[in-house]
Amino acid sequence: MKVEINSVENLLAHSITMETEAAERYREIADAMETHNNMEVADLFNLLAGYADKHGAEMQERAKGLDIPHIAPWDYVWEDNDSPEAADHFQTHYKMTPYHVLQMALKVEKGACAFYTQIAQNSSNPDVIAMAKEFAEEESEHVALLGEWEGRYPEPDKNWDEDLDPPMMHE
Repeated sequence: MKVEINSVENLLAHSITMETEAAERYREIADAMETHNNMEVADLFNLLAGYADKHGAEMQERAKGLDIPHIAPWDYVWEDNDSPEAADHFQTHYKMTPYHVLQMALKVEKGACAFYTQIAQNSSNPDVIAMAKEFAEEESEHVALLGEWEGRYPEPDKNWDEDLDPPMMHE
């Protein structure tokens, strides 16, 4: 799918939504982890949500004075129904570890970087190209930071998710 955005306003609308959805999704997952008393993972997801909030506020600041369009959820240019920076909550597990959190965060940050890179490559607007390149660079910095964090958390053994007494699901 060719990602093409040709106005700064449209790019900022997408960017603000990406950061908002990233923060919301991280908080949803953090809440679920708290429910399962997996506090270390919940804290890490809340930290990531805070970073997304901060980045979203920066996008909002850049949008001041511009006529940012409302985009219907089905009209965003990402490939599926989720923005490239929204973590896949279906890939979570109540026993996941901080290692898994970082793998998930790396995936979405790399997806956001690729998204902005595609915009820079496909846009015909020099201002959009410059902004998309700047945003791609920021996302690549996030990838590098998360890569540094990886060393803090060892990869769990292969049976990390084994549970002889799993939680009950209500029907």
